[in-house]
Amino acid sequence: MINNEEHLEDFEALLNEYLPEDEKPGKRVKGVIESKERNFTYVDVPGQPAIVRVRSEELEGYNIGDEVEIQIVTGTEEGDIVIGSRRKIDAEEGLKKIEAAYESKEILEGKIVKRINGGYVVDVLKQQCFLPNSLSQIPLAEGEKFVGQKFDVMVKEVKTDKRGKKITVSRRDITLMNEEKEFANLHVGDVVEVEVMDVLDFGLTVKVGSLRGFIHMSEISWKKIEKLSAEFNKGDRFKAQIISLDPEKRNIKLSIKALTKNPWETAKETLKADQDIDGKVVKFMPYGVIVEVMEGVEGLVHISDFTWNKKKVNMHDFVKEGDSVKVRVLEFLPEDRRLKLGLKQLAANPWDQAEEKYGVGKVLTGKVIDVKPFGIFVEVEKGVDTFIHQSDFAWTGRKTYNLGDTVEFKVIEMNHEENKLKGSVKALTKSPWELALEIYKIGAIVEKPVKSIQDFGMFLSLEKGVDGFVPVQLASKDFIKKLSDKYEVGQVVKAEIVEIDREKKRIKLSIRKVEQEAERNESKELIEKYGVSESK
Repeated sequence: MINNEEHLEDFEALLNEYLPEDEKPGKRVKGVIESKERNFTYVDVPGQPAIVRVRSEELEGYNIGDEVEIQIVTGTEEGDIVIGSRRKIDAEEGLKKIEAAYESKEILEGKIVKRINGGYVVDVLKQQCFLPNSLSQIPLAEGEKFVGQKFDVMVKEVKTDKRGKKITVSRRDITLMNEEKEFANLHVGDVVEVEVMDVLDFGLTVKVGSLRGFIHMSEISWKKIEKLSAEFNKGDRFKAQIISLDPEKRNIKLSIKALTKNPWETAKETLKADQDIDGKVVKFMPYGVIVEVMEGVEGLVHISDFTWNKKKVNMHDFVKEGDSVKVRVLEFLPEDRRLKLGLKQLAANPWDQAEEKYGVGKVLTGKVIDVKPFGIFVEVEKGVDTFIHQSDFAWTGRKTYNLGDTVEFKVIEMNHEENKLKGSVKALTKSPWELALEIYKIGAIVEKPVKSIQDFGMFLSLEKGVDGFVPVQLASKDFIKKLSDKYEVGQVVKAEIVEIDREKKRIKLSIRKVEQEAERNESKELIEKYGVSESK
């Protein structure tokens, strides 16, 4: 029971002001209405010495000539007129009806006569009743607009104290009673018409008759909906099926998709593993694309199932949203609503014959399909591409490639587990070192320019991509404190190859040996010519 005691005193005070002070209990008599005026009605009562005057508002619905029972207001006379009242009789009869209606929960009609603190004074069967704001279902800001209007009410409480009867009425209880009746007539499985009240991120709040229901987004469609606000608007009306009822909380859960057959059940009759089917790309995910194969049935093409090549691919290079595609069913579990699809499986796995076709040492040709800062990817056939590092473009110098360029290369590495090939363009030709080995032998004398001078020795340019090294101790037959004092970059010097290290790909030369040999030859010539050497 709602406690409105804090407002009853206001109500009683107002009620005492509202009722005429002269209406005190007196004897009841019957008479005939002789005339009616705007404010007063006159009743001829047998046995009364004078005509009886009654307020016209108390005899609404009565006409001239009608017999009416009234109550004489004792001790009140004005000349030859006696004051009577119908209100007391109507009020007493009304009170009996109100008490009966309270017991039977009967709905009565009331008229709001005044707004007071905490609620309204309502005339119900000539009884002044209290309608609290909390039970009125009237917005507080609009209360004055409802004064004078008639509404159905239900008796909420009838209390008796030394001051008389206190009656509280409610409009809200009528709504609750109607909702209870309406809810009691609903059953799980019923198909009802609903109206959207609010569109939320996770579902729809709907109106079911005068009740409120909810449709979770998972019950909207067999097909996944990303954004409900793009599909529904407030006020939309449609059919839905009741899937759950909670009488205690008066919760109603509904489903739209329950009105149609589960498409996964239909798919069970037509789809099977290893089947090739047509579909439509509906969404890109970080790990693959979603393909719709029939209304409400979607499957995933994982990024690893785009190509037999196991390198990371750009899915947008293969398909675009809205594209019609043919896919192969890899796995189908309708009970779990799981459908795994593949694109690469539509063609034979070229890696099955990789050893024979792409083995190390094979010379292949393909087109550049991707250019990276560190190298290029060359496709030799669908699903097979080779990576060529920029260091394998050429033995010397710098070479660049563009998308679409045709490239010939040699396979230098194969990883069958990861389906990866590594190629080299420079491997198609002999390296400068291999060529140098054919040209240079130990003991050979060369005349080559100085490429660079270091504290520990200097480098000579032998061939493009091949340098020779002259250690500081082999740079001269004479002691040299600083190499740059005797040599400069670009200067052509004569040196003898004294060591070739094939493993380290290094050629060591000696200028000292050449100078010493020249000195010996000079001495020999002097001896032969003069019989003495220059040193004597």
